[in-house]
Amino acid sequence: MNARAKGFTLLEVLVVLSLLGVMLTLIAAAIAGANRAMAKAERYSTGLDEVRSTQNFLRSALGQALPLSAGKPGAAQTPIFEGEAERMAFYAPLSASLGGGLYRHELQLVAGQKLQMSFARLQGQGLQPWGEPQVLLHQVQAVQLSYRGLSPKGEATGWLARWPWPGRLPRSVRVDAQLTGAMPWPRMSINLRLDLSGEAGTP
Repeated sequence: MNARAKGFTLLEVLVVLSLLGVMLTLIAAAIAGANRAMAKAERYSTGLDEVRSTQNFLRSALGQALPLSAGKPGAAQTPIFEGEAERMAFYAPLSASLGGGLYRHELQLVAGQKLQMSFARLQGQGLQPWGEPQVLLHQVQAVQLSYRGLSPKGEATGWLARWPWPGRLPRSVRVDAQLTGAMPWPRMSINLRLDLSGEAGTP
């Protein structure tokens, strides 16, 4: 009896080791789950920041769109505004922190589910490519651009999937997007601050 009281049997040691193994497994699973949840929350937060910055940039750029075109005398002029379902191009200034000056902005959905913006600097009457295309938003499954304004006859249009009058600015642009997963894209409608679309007779 005294000898048994001084130690543990092999069976008791094995039971304790088994319990410790189960506890360590549960703790490791809990830590791994917490790490996955934290990583998912960080990705979601990063995605929200990307959506917010994309919308802010589009709102600022489109809000400053100008009725400009480029091309040498006697040559074909670039359109003032091009608007399609997944692509649009327009002229607007860039802030001094991004280079300053007037640029042709081209927004489009490219392969790999990326919404990107390309720039060409307006120099004199010509355009010069400027920098590399900038990816504004990743993991974009679909994008739908819509346009509203006045026809050349001065008649108000509804939302159009394509802007048919490249020689004039629309009044508003709506941007709808479907992103991968549960990431939300709040529908945005941007009013162009410089509204010259009321000049009937401009094609």
